[in-house]
This record gives sequence, structure tokens and C-alpha cells, in this order.
Amino acid sequence: MRQDIEKIEDKRVNYLKWYIFGFMIFITLMLVRHFFRLDGMNKQVLGTIVLGGLIISVAIQAFFVLLSALLEKDIRRNPTLKAALQNELVQSISQQSWIAAYLGAAGMTVLFAVTWFFYPLCDPVTISLCSIAMGAGAYRIYFYFRYKSI
Repeated sequence: MRQDIEKIEDKRVNYLKWYIFGFMIFITLMLVRHFFRLDGMNKQVLGTIVLGGLIISVAIQAFFVLLSALLEKDIRRNPTLKAALQNELVQSISQQSWIAAYLGAAGMTVLFAVTWFFYPLCDPVTISLCSIAMGAGAYRIYFYFRYKSI
């Protein structure tokens, strides 16, 4: 049983790592797409490549969120796994991760607010999507690094 717990824990960490990889690509490409919009990049071939990268990064994130959800469902169903992998420490880290999510979402909104003074392009869809994505990404990044440190 100990090996099963270690395998599932490795899966959890691996799924988080791949989600973070997709998230980093997504947020970078969204910011590139936003800040080079006035230069006409989105209408060029490079803009199409960036859009393709965005779609792939969203697919990566969605895939690993789904795998993580299925893994968490399995953990909750098995009392032994739940006791080992859903303990008070993991629940505490999860609760603390919400602070990082809030700060990430708020920070992204502030970034757009500050850059608006220098780059006068207000796109509420991009601002909303980036803020939501940053909140979700900050949650998972904080959880990942805190979980890895124990």
C-alpha cells in the first residue's frame, strides 16, 4: 500500500507540474497577444502561431486539471489514501493557496490598470481571462511549491 500512496503522490505532483507548464505558456502568450495588438501582430502569421500556442496551452491545462480531479476523486473514495494524501497539512496548504489565488488575480488586474497609462488598449475580455487564469495558476503554483517542500 505504501508504494500505491507514493505513486499517487508522484502523479499528483506530476499533474501539477504539467499544469504549471501549460499555465506559464498560456499567460506569456496572452500577454504577448495583448501588448502587441496595436502593432498588428494578431492579424499576421505570428499572431496565428501565438493563437495556436494559446489553444495548445489551454488544452494542456484542461487535460491535467481533469486528471487531477479524477485522481482527487480516487483519493477521496479510498479511506487509506484519503488519510495519507488528504490530511490536515494538505488541507491547510489548500486553504493558504486561496490567498495566493486572490493576490494573483488582483495583481494581474493591477498590472493591466498600471500599463493602461502607457499602453491605451482596454480589452475587458483579455483582462478578465488573464485575471481568472492568474488566480487559478497562482493557487496551483503555491500549492505545488508548498506541497513539494514537505
